[in-house]
Amino acid sequence: MAELTILLVDDAAFIRDLVKKAVRQTYPGCELIEATNGRKAVALLDSHRFDLVLCDWEMPEMSGIEVLKWMREQPNYKATPFMMITSRGDRDHVLKAVEAGVSSYIGKPFTRDAFVDKLSRMVFRHLKVRPATVSEQAVPSADRSGASVLMGNVGNQALVGKTAPGAARAAVVSPLLARSPHPEPVSKTGAKGQANVRFASGVEARLVIRDISLQEMIGVFRRQDALPVLLEQAVVDVIHPDNGDIARINAFVRMLQAQEPHPDAETVQIRLRFVDDDPDKLDALSRFIGQAR
Repeated sequence: MAELTILLVDDAAFIRDLVKKAVRQTYPGCELIEATNGRKAVALLDSHRFDLVLCDWEMPEMSGIEVLKWMREQPNYKATPFMMITSRGDRDHVLKAVEAGVSSYIGKPFTRDAFVDKLSRMVFRHLKVRPATVSEQAVPSADRSGASVLMGNVGNQALVGKTAPGAARAAVVSPLLARSPHPEPVSKTGAKGQANVRFASGVEARLVIRDISLQEMIGVFRRQDALPVLLEQAVVDVIHPDNGDIARINAFVRMLQAQEPHPDAETVQIRLRFVDDDPDKLDALSRFIGQAR
């Protein structure tokens, strides 16, 4: 297998860890270099030669779209494969990325399988390099780090019994959820606001926020047939109650707890740990917290 030199750009260390693990398992011989923002990425691109770039959109100092536009202006990077990784998957953002010359695009949150599928398709299309076979991939069976669990199959049986009831079915969105992606939230008594959450498995929930800080959020939601699982990746839209503004934050599931003492509990409490370091996102979140408190 040809060795690849890959640049990974994201300000969130948690996301970089997820992507690194998946990339190194898929292309074991690759050289992977990291940058924490767009400006550092451009400096690396100027001093090294990379075969492909995996880049977040929203970053401090210089955004992913600015990095992409800069690359397409350089003769040696006009055709370099570039995957945009972003929590903004709406049509306008996709069109902007396509117009700027993006090669592939994946929205957060995502599963390991979805990421690897898009990555391997892009790499083969542009570089004619195939991913490692299963026998070539070094995946320690005892590896149960947060990144390995999260980027693995979200319905992994290793998690059964360690999560709330129904977690093993998290990869399957229920018919009820499909008909009503934002079910009625639980009682708002004592609430500090609301948030919509999208999980990597496809599950969505509308939370009533019980507590929130710049590091994490505690909320409750009405249980559906499918539940998220511990350590699962998520994107949280915190909704400002007065003007409807949204603070969009990347996170992962740190805790799940049934609110009634029986297996058929209808209400679930969740603790989400934020992973973004983007000052703009944290500023938007700070404004919400100031109003909520």
